[in-house]
Amino acid sequence: MKIKPFAIALFALATSLFISCQDDMSSQGSSLVTGEVTITVDSIPTFIQAHTEEYDAYDARSNTKLLGRINVPEYGSLSCSFLSQLYPSPELGINDTVPESFIDSMRLIVKVPRGSLTGDSLAPQQLKVFRLNKQLPADIVNNANPSDYYDASDREALLGSKTYTLSALNKSDSAFIKNPYISIRVDLPREMALQCVRKYRTDPAIFQWPATFAQQFPGLYVEQSFGNGCIGNISTMQVFIYSRVEKKVNTKDEETGETVTSVVAEADSVCLFATAPEVVSSNVINLTLSDNLKNLASQGKSIVTTPGGYITNIQFPAREIIDKYNQSNSVMTIVSNLSVEIPASEIDNDFGIGMAPYLLMVKKSERDEFFQNNKIPDNITSFSASYDSEKKSYSFPGMRQYLLNLINSGKEPSQEDVEFSLIPVDLTIENVEQYNGSIVPYIIRCTNYLTKPTMTLLDTDHTIINFTYSKQDLE
Repeated sequence: MKIKPFAIALFALATSLFISCQDDMSSQGSSLVTGEVTITVDSIPTFIQAHTEEYDAYDARSNTKLLGRINVPEYGSLSCSFLSQLYPSPELGINDTVPESFIDSMRLIVKVPRGSLTGDSLAPQQLKVFRLNKQLPADIVNNANPSDYYDASDREALLGSKTYTLSALNKSDSAFIKNPYISIRVDLPREMALQCVRKYRTDPAIFQWPATFAQQFPGLYVEQSFGNGCIGNISTMQVFIYSRVEKKVNTKDEETGETVTSVVAEADSVCLFATAPEVVSSNVINLTLSDNLKNLASQGKSIVTTPGGYITNIQFPAREIIDKYNQSNSVMTIVSNLSVEIPASEIDNDFGIGMAPYLLMVKKSERDEFFQNNKIPDNITSFSASYDSEKKSYSFPGMRQYLLNLINSGKEPSQEDVEFSLIPVDLTIENVEQYNGSIVPYIIRCTNYLTKPTMTLLDTDHTIINFTYSKQDLE
């Protein structure tokens, strides 16, 4: 078969182009990948220097309010009461034509979610409600003295009292199933109801903003006046006014068949005030730690308790980690991951006091500012961890940026850089759906954990630090 000169020339041109391309690719690839890449994963139990500190004064502002007393030999003696402003309704909700004689009563309803308690739900208790005469500061803490905000000697300061239990055994089956709350109803003076109605009708501007309302009515103090053995979590308080409303009712006379119109009075109620996140609510907490916990702390054990009590300060081994990083002797070293896992266990007790669900690890120098400014963990100077019941530990992921900042600074880490506090917290998490359908959780609020008493033993002697980095040795 005869091959044409044109075809031979075309084949030669294509071959030369292919060889040229191969030569170029080989040269570039050689310049990028020559050398050895090493990935180092360091994950071994590490002793971390730790010290348990008594946490006396802390931010106790919370939507959850604690009320009651318990005395647990392994835990200690805890007494809880609270101070709270109230959020006003901007409108009265009662027609101006309703006479004052139809204003029957006023009542405070304290709601405790079913099962939200520590101790014996059958323990008889009594609470008292006092009217404040001084506004609550925005930076109020747990050890505030309630007597600074109300006058116990003033008879008008005591608005009401109520004996109660947090058991739902007295409810019918249907009421027990349908109602998720146990409600404590406290009767307030009728005169207080009349004063509120008059103010709404003559000066409604007072109720348009919580700040202006607080100037006239600073709030309430609720204390446990009797009983021991139970602490309840109060989710909300509401103040209702109960009145009568005249309504026209049409009835048919059976004898004459005529329609007869009569006026009847029906019971009505309206919620005027309530606790809310927008106003100041602060727990007044007094915890006397048990000898059991004090002995554990004196033995060098790492302990955290709630509400308040003990927190643990640690010396994070950032210097040792940076030394390992620098020993690589490579300009192409990349930090891939840094996380910390702290084993934890319960402290035996007969009251069912468990462990904190979340821990915050925050620089000790910044911990007060963190709560005062309502910050959330930023994975740079503050980190959060949830308790893993399977691993029996708290895991703090995402500490890579913290380490990179120390490395990039070029300075020796200071004491302030490595000293952290471990504090039980309550996290509000919002799940956000992404464009691809995946769900990503975001922390939108972080506060001191005040939901219930807890005590946790941290095994900081066997902390696991996971440090992963890669290096490339160039030829």
